[in-house]
Amino acid sequence: MNTKKILGIFMCMLVMTMIPVAAGATTNNKDTGKIGWTTIQGFTLTQPKQINGGALIEFRCLFVHYAVQGIGQRTTGIRYNGEIMVIPSNFNGLLMNHMIMGWCIGALEF
Repeated sequence: MNTKKILGIFMCMLVMTMIPVAAGATTNNKDTGKIGWTTIQGFTLTQPKQINGGALIEFRCLFVHYAVQGIGQRTTGIRYNGEIMVIPSNFNGLLMNHMIMGWCIGALEF
């Protein structure tokens, strides 16, 4: 066979295998891994309370900014206007009645 045909077939097969790999890379996984970290800072509307047997902390946000750093992706966002936020209880930092500032291990999904 001609080298151009072989190269063309190889490139076509490479492109065809990359489409499912790229489509599968955008799944919504709600698991918290031990890789990465999440920083949280802002003002809360309600007092933090423990749920799920003390494994999670829940509160309503007045204005809370979060930054999630995973393996290669960094996600930032803002929760406000009474939205509920749930974080793990291994939170390290300042968690008062109406203020939160600190970080926790793992890249959380909000």
